[in-house]
Amino acid sequence: MGQRKLFIVMVRAELEDSIEGLEELSVICKHRLNSGEITNYVYNENEALLHQEISGLKKLLPIVDTVKTEDYQDVHDLAQKLEALLTARVEKLQGPQAVSGIVSRKIRKILNYILEWPE
Repeated sequence: MGQRKLFIVMVRAELEDSIEGLEELSVICKHRLNSGEITNYVYNENEALLHQEISGLKKLLPIVDTVKTEDYQDVHDLAQKLEALLTARVEKLQGPQAVSGIVSRKIRKILNYILEWPE
């Protein structure tokens, strides 16, 4: 599998993993509410933010799925343009800023991993 194809596969996997992590955090918040550790107000605020972040990440998955790796010169070009595309989409949807941060961190992490991996 070429670097560009691997990059896209890994971006999708990392975004899905981030979604799962946020969903697990939501479950933890529910347990904390039920045990009385947090108030309804705190729970509702946390839940609203987590829901927005999960929704924002889910809306990015179809974009990742439509990327044609052959349209990019190399993995650097792909990473740069995909990050710009995804963060622009988050802004257009007025999603939480944290989603753009997650995307940027994941893309840098994956790019570094791929570049360190021998071909």
